[in-house]
Amino acid sequence: MSNLPNAERVLAAVSALALFALNEVRMFQSLPRMPDPGNGQTHAASIQIMDAAAPVYLSLVDLIVRWGLVGLVVALSIWALAETFEKHPQPAK
Repeated sequence: MSNLPNAERVLAAVSALALFALNEVRMFQSLPRMPDPGNGQTHAASIQIMDAAAPVYLSLVDLIVRWGLVGLVVALSIWALAETFEKHPQPAK
């Protein structure tokens, strides 16, 4: 019935990547371009969206969320690849 069996693993990896991209856009639009020690935004990061590149300053929470999403994308991508190339026993004839 389905041309893409077990497509949920690919969908999970793509969804995590989309979540990461949305977080990057949020940070690019809302975070300050100069350090703001009063709000804890002192960790510099360079974000490039299309042709626009800008340094932004992240708080510790933003930094943890960013790297957490990177880890999620990598883990789900590895899971999708592992499940795709997993060896299944051949049925006996």
